[in-house]
Order: sequence, then structure tokens, then C-alpha cells
Amino acid sequence: MTDRAYAFVLDPRAEARPHEPESATFDVGGPIAGKVVGLRLDAVWRSYVAIVDEWERLLVADGAVPKVVWVGERVGAEGERTRSDLEEWSRLIDVGVVGLGN
Repeated sequence: MTDRAYAFVLDPRAEARPHEPESATFDVGGPIAGKVVGLRLDAVWRSYVAIVDEWERLLVADGAVPKVVWVGERVGAEGERTRSDLEEWSRLIDVGVVGLGN
């Protein structure tokens, strides 16, 4: 008798759940031109860097001022710096994007 190994491949696509409400959407209350748009980045989420790069380009083309903040650790001395950086960043922006689906 031979040992057999099996691998199960899961389908990564999410199915719509009609019983769940839609996510809220938000409006900046007017044209984006002239608004400071905060974009929060984390070194762990590398694929989001490409998204933010593209959003920066599009925001500038629409007359907005993108302001990117890179956050670090959440604990210890670096965590204190991260909290301080986020506090300052939040005072400087009109609207912020902190991730997709967060």
C-alpha cells in the first residue's frame, strides 16, 4: 500500500451575501480639487504601495494634495512614534484613506 498526499485548493473568490448590508460609502462634500487627501501606508502591505502610487497620481491630476504617512510598529517606542505621526497626519488632512476593507 502506498501513502498518498492530498492537497485541497480553496476558491479565493468571495461570494455575495445578500443578507448582509452594503458597506457605507462616503462623500467629501464637493470637488476633490484643493483637498488634502491622506493616504496611510504600512510596510507590511506591500501591494497597497502600488495602489497608493496610482491614487497619488490621480489625485494630483484632479487638483488634490495627497499626503502619505507610513506607519510603523504598534507597540513600544516605535508604537508611540506611530501614534504621534498619525495624530499629526490627521490634523493636516481633509479626508483620509487608511486601507481597503479595513
